[in-house]
Amino acid sequence: MEHPLGGESSTSNSTDESKWKYDVFLSFAGEDTRLRFTSQLDEAFKRSGIKTFRDDVDLERGRDIRQNLFQAIEDSLCAVVVISEKYANSKWCLDELQKILESRNTLHRRVFPIFYDVDPADVRKQEKNFGNALAEHEKKFGKATKKVQNWRNVLFEISNLSGWDTRGKNEADVIKNIVGEVWTYLISKLPSYNDNLVGIDSRVVDLMPLLDVGSNEVRFVGIWSMGGAGKTTLARVVFEKLSNMYEMCCFLANVRETLQREDRVSVQKRILSHLKATDTEILDDYEGRKMIRKLLYGKKVLIVLDDVDNHNQLKNLVESPDWYGEGSRIIITTRDSHVLTALRVTRIYEMKMMKTDESLQLFCNKAFHKDQPEENYSKLTESVVEYAGGLPLALEILGSFLCGRSKAEWIDALDRLKRIPDNNINEVLRISYDGLDEEEKTIFLDIACFFKGWKKKEVILLLKGCDIHSKIGIKVLIEKTLLVETGACTLQMHDLLQELGRYIVRQESPNVGERSRLWEFDDIKEVLENNKGSEKIQAIVVPQKNRIVNIHSEAFSKMSNIRLLIFSLKEFSTVKSPRGLKLSSALKVVRWPNFQLNALPLENPLEKLVHIEMPNSQIKQLGNGIQIMRKLKFINLRNSMNLVETPDFSGIPYLEYLCLSRCKSLVRVHQSLGKLKALAMVELELCMNLEILPRKLETNSLTMLNLRGCEKLAVLPEFEEGMKKLSYIDISWAAITRLPESLESLTSLRDLNLSLCKILNLDDMLLKVTSLTNLSLRNCGLNDGSIPDDFGSLSSLVALDLSWNNFVNLPSGCFSSLFRLRFLSLDSCKSLKSLPRLPPRLFGLHATSCLSMETPLSSDEHIWNLVASLDHECRGRTKYYVISDEDYDDDRPLDETKSAPLRDFFAIIPGRGIPSWFSMDTLEMRWHHCVIEVNIPRDFRDSEWLGIVVCLPVTFFSSMLKIYWSTKAPEDDDFIHKEWGHGTALFSRSDCQCIMVLELNEETCWQHLRGHNNSLHIKFEIYGDRDAELCGCGWRLIRKEEIRQAERCNLNDFNQVTQPQLATPHEVSLPWSVLGYYIRSK
Repeated sequence: MEHPLGGESSTSNSTDESKWKYDVFLSFAGEDTRLRFTSQLDEAFKRSGIKTFRDDVDLERGRDIRQNLFQAIEDSLCAVVVISEKYANSKWCLDELQKILESRNTLHRRVFPIFYDVDPADVRKQEKNFGNALAEHEKKFGKATKKVQNWRNVLFEISNLSGWDTRGKNEADVIKNIVGEVWTYLISKLPSYNDNLVGIDSRVVDLMPLLDVGSNEVRFVGIWSMGGAGKTTLARVVFEKLSNMYEMCCFLANVRETLQREDRVSVQKRILSHLKATDTEILDDYEGRKMIRKLLYGKKVLIVLDDVDNHNQLKNLVESPDWYGEGSRIIITTRDSHVLTALRVTRIYEMKMMKTDESLQLFCNKAFHKDQPEENYSKLTESVVEYAGGLPLALEILGSFLCGRSKAEWIDALDRLKRIPDNNINEVLRISYDGLDEEEKTIFLDIACFFKGWKKKEVILLLKGCDIHSKIGIKVLIEKTLLVETGACTLQMHDLLQELGRYIVRQESPNVGERSRLWEFDDIKEVLENNKGSEKIQAIVVPQKNRIVNIHSEAFSKMSNIRLLIFSLKEFSTVKSPRGLKLSSALKVVRWPNFQLNALPLENPLEKLVHIEMPNSQIKQLGNGIQIMRKLKFINLRNSMNLVETPDFSGIPYLEYLCLSRCKSLVRVHQSLGKLKALAMVELELCMNLEILPRKLETNSLTMLNLRGCEKLAVLPEFEEGMKKLSYIDISWAAITRLPESLESLTSLRDLNLSLCKILNLDDMLLKVTSLTNLSLRNCGLNDGSIPDDFGSLSSLVALDLSWNNFVNLPSGCFSSLFRLRFLSLDSCKSLKSLPRLPPRLFGLHATSCLSMETPLSSDEHIWNLVASLDHECRGRTKYYVISDEDYDDDRPLDETKSAPLRDFFAIIPGRGIPSWFSMDTLEMRWHHCVIEVNIPRDFRDSEWLGIVVCLPVTFFSSMLKIYWSTKAPEDDDFIHKEWGHGTALFSRSDCQCIMVLELNEETCWQHLRGHNNSLHIKFEIYGDRDAELCGCGWRLIRKEEIRQAERCNLNDFNQVTQPQLATPHEVSLPWSVLGYYIRSK
């Protein structure tokens, strides 16, 4: 069988890379590596389908060895050279190396050096064993001989090539990396299915690790994307490249379309024909299934099933992996990821849209028959490429259509595309839409017309109000690549899919009032001002426009099927609501900010209304008409200043959400609210005049109660014993002075905010709410006797805010048993003299503006724990620690971090100078920045290295400190800028030390390392509101073992640490206990 990655055997000195006999020539010193490393590497190559030449295996008997070796080097596409300690001892190895590098220069062959347990510098400088071996050769051949000088030259040359240094590495990992890189190189050199396929090679390389052709397991691999993205093309290219590796191959194109025209038996016959079984009679699909399985059983096959849109289409065609022989590959292309899920395909390659440069090249190839646009067409070309959005289908069709046309024709065509999408593009894209059920089509059209770019959660809420099963519907649209959920949880779709959806709606009627959806401002204005609506209209979403709409009083009366009405949340003052306005009784969702009428227009009963949002409205009362809205689940009248009281809620038993926040005239909430069994969330924040709530809450579904800022509310309702879901209560800044006894029955209460409340029975009630994880007692007027000696019963507590209170001395053990506590704030406790013993797992302490603090750091272990948590809970999270004896004012809640998100440890403490166990070598030192050079150890990728600990002493003069750091390789001109932390603390004329740990991270600073140069330049810069001066820089490399050493230390060890004598920074052990000792002692 012909080797899959090669072609015919090359002739001597051939430069045709598409024809070679071997993929890899493997050069090695047998005495050093034959039995272990080289054998393992050779086996790994074979498993990946890479054909190697080894002189100890592949030399032909009876032929001249030298000629045979040199021919094999020329017949190989690349060479892997394993340079070990005794490599230079062998003149055969050195001759091979000379020929390999000659082929590199003349035949452009790739060379991959592996420095096996040797230092590349020894090879380059020809020292140690390499120097000794060459000296022996000179004794044999004479110093003046050109042969030995050539060997010296090739050793120097290969030592400067990029390769692998195996010292200190796991050999299995090294071999895996080598095979991966060689495979990537070989794939890039294979002839493409079509040389004009822009961007295909990179996608083939990305797909290959999923296929892993060297593995013996049977693999199903999916290729998934929207229509027109190039799935079929990619599958075809891979099929052409790899087909020679398999005993049987079949590419079944257009499965979806084929099964629409033909029955399953016909498709089975086609598969059998591809597999060379032409004289087979099939009576039914079950018989066909048996024939296919019998033919495939035990054979290594490659099958591509293109454009599958339902997993049932593959029934009795290709099914279980046990149908096939070892190493078989079945590739399935689809627009619907659920097809792959149903078939239990876990290896899925998602085709991405083309990058801008690829899009430009592809379009120009079609429009101009070259890679760049014609002169004077650049701007127009950019417009077309932007319109296509990286979709290859669109780029090809539009490029071919515009080829040879004038600029005026281009401009006219682009203008037409804004209203009428290209039919050829739409035909392909519409296939996925036509395969949706009716509810999924409704969701697709709603998102295309209205909700692209909206938060997924909000869209689900609005569509749920329209009785649409939006959660599963959106999931299906994502699976079918008609929709994308971004990392920010917004819903996006390709611009061409959005245009398709809007085009479908426009095609419903030439009359805008007879279309199902209205989204363009001019169309909406025409319909609402001139009463041109009809029963066809289902939804209206008014966009943000700074223009006036004078709504006709009967504008909605004809819209007997309208379910959704949304006005923009911004520029809402442009919508004028007439008196006598009639809303359609069909409405289910209404969002109308700044509604100008003082009552809901209820001439037509809104019996179907589920969701109403009218923030900033002029409504004074909801009225008794709300009683007939039995389906109502969601009410938001936030900031409706004229609302005085709520109606009787007993007529809307399914209400789940009520928001009346900032309704400053609201005095009372009707007693019936407390009996709504479905009610989940109540928000009454900053209702300044609210005095009366229901006496008792009996709603078992309630999860959140927000009464923040209700400054006239003196009594909190009692809670029914069965309220197991209530997890959040905020009564901060309220007039409440006593907590109800029933509070202890809330067994799921996690968050309780009592800030600015003067609770009289705090000591009695606090310890009974044992489920709390977050508790805020900020500015509650607490003193030494206000809190218990031991918070131990609050064992679940994670965050505790005691800031702005009047403590002088906190009980020494009040926090010590809070084993889950992570964050503690004592900011602005201006009478507090010392810190108590801190809990063992704390890693966020805020203690600024404690003006009376005599010993800011009074114990060993709390500083130790703040530091030691870096290698455990804190990895990848913000680590923040500030202690200051100067004035600091911060009005933010505890859960808001006061610095930029950091990956590692960051601390600011009072103090000056740099301890002697830091290296203080700098390349550059200025008052506001410094540059250091760090020699990164060669095994920095080893997980045992943690990072670099840095100490920056800084002098402040009333300054908000900002610190930035950036990195570069020594030979680079510019640093890559990266923010480290800012807004960290406000000091008034103070000396402090900034302690930070920079993680050894491939994605950040270490990407700048070049070749064998392990030096890295790091620049630190400080900025302040006024003046801030950097007084030095200390740094040191840290291993995780040093943390473990500190973990084994007991507390007495902290006081016994001596400062070590410095050698080179990374050679000196620096236990974390030393860092703890340093922070504490300064």
